[in-house]
Amino acid sequence: MEAIGLFRLNALVKQMFKKHLSDTFLVVAEIADIKENRSGHCYLELVEKQETDDTVIASARATIWAYTYRMLKPYFETSTGKTLQRGIKILVRVEIVFHELYGYSLNIKDIDPTFTIGDLERKRKEIIARLTREGVIDMNRELPFPLLPKIVAIISSPTAAGYGDFLDQLHHNSAGYAFHTFLFPAVMQGDKTTESVIAALDRVYETGDLFDVVVIIRGGGSQTDLGSFDSYDLAAHVAQFPIPVIAGIGHERDETIVDRVAYLSVKTPTAAAAFLIEAFQEQETRLEAGQQRMLDSCRQLLQHAREEQQRYTLGLQQMTRSLVDAQRNRLTLLSREMGHSSRLFMKQQYNELEQNGLRVEGKLPLFLERQRGILTEFVRSFTRQVRQYMTEEKHLLELSATKVAYADPQRVLERGFSITRFNGKIVRAVAGLQPGDIVETVFHDGVVRGEVKEIQQNNEYDGE
Repeated sequence: MEAIGLFRLNALVKQMFKKHLSDTFLVVAEIADIKENRSGHCYLELVEKQETDDTVIASARATIWAYTYRMLKPYFETSTGKTLQRGIKILVRVEIVFHELYGYSLNIKDIDPTFTIGDLERKRKEIIARLTREGVIDMNRELPFPLLPKIVAIISSPTAAGYGDFLDQLHHNSAGYAFHTFLFPAVMQGDKTTESVIAALDRVYETGDLFDVVVIIRGGGSQTDLGSFDSYDLAAHVAQFPIPVIAGIGHERDETIVDRVAYLSVKTPTAAAAFLIEAFQEQETRLEAGQQRMLDSCRQLLQHAREEQQRYTLGLQQMTRSLVDAQRNRLTLLSREMGHSSRLFMKQQYNELEQNGLRVEGKLPLFLERQRGILTEFVRSFTRQVRQYMTEEKHLLELSATKVAYADPQRVLERGFSITRFNGKIVRAVAGLQPGDIVETVFHDGVVRGEVKEIQQNNEYDGE
């Protein structure tokens, strides 16, 4: 057999390809790699994997020439909302090309975006179903949200327009609420988005419980570059993150899986800032309502004390009148009885006087004077008892009025005392506070709010 050159052999193979594989074929494949050159040509590495373990069972180089790529790229992105990128499946019409120097490759003539849409939606459903089976899909949503989300971790590109909008909205809020923000830089577009955002989440996690909330910001990016936020790895990290996560990815079209598992998903970064500000406004409204309820309760207590004092005063007056009237009636009866008895006695004695003459006449004035003295002493004793009783009741009434006056919260505050509250509750010991807590102190003429810088424990204080 005569030997031939490699070029001649490849030329024969090329002729066989043209003779037997001249038609175009519809091919389903996954993009393993994709690059664009300066001339506008697009070069892809296509693979087919086993469904059981993702093992690559076939691969081929493919090319979309610039004049075709200029039409296919915007058509695909507009239809799917995605860019041609690694990891997505495509249905393409190709012709088979064999070149003596470069070997076997595929020339892509057309692409069907509806196939990719269906495949992406299938993957989304599979990821959501997996997160559901693992019991983590709602973990972040079920976390308790802090009453005052003051310290905010931000995962964003430092140059993202949405990041600047978020900071401006948050730090220049009309109510003057103070927030502390810390940026954890991350790549928010392209193939490295998933691993970059996960790394930023890990850095936030390493700070412990320093932060109240995490905000992921991607405002201003392309709507077609959201594939990374449909990643299982990123969604699983967000779902299981121990701090509430707000996704402000900044898109209006579709909900990504990260939006689904985050504590809250908002359309824009400024909406995320507005949510944090509203949390402060809600607590301020509750605090004002609590203060109003406390004032109303104090007014009710004071009004009740006044009414009780009035009832005691009226009761004392009525009791005194009743006692005086009873004693007056008793004195009247005694006087009448005494007068009647005196007349009987005098009548009896008058008979005796008539019989005894001058002997009895000398003793009668003495007897009358003695009875008059007894009566006078009785009246004096009764009057002293009534005055003493009224004096004691008046003293008790004055004591009650003094106690009520000293119990007036405003009087207590005016004597130099104050009331310190944390989260709407009265602070009775320093054990309930930590550095960084925001407390308010109520004086008689106003309220002071401040941050606890240092706590000094009094060792002699027994807590009672």
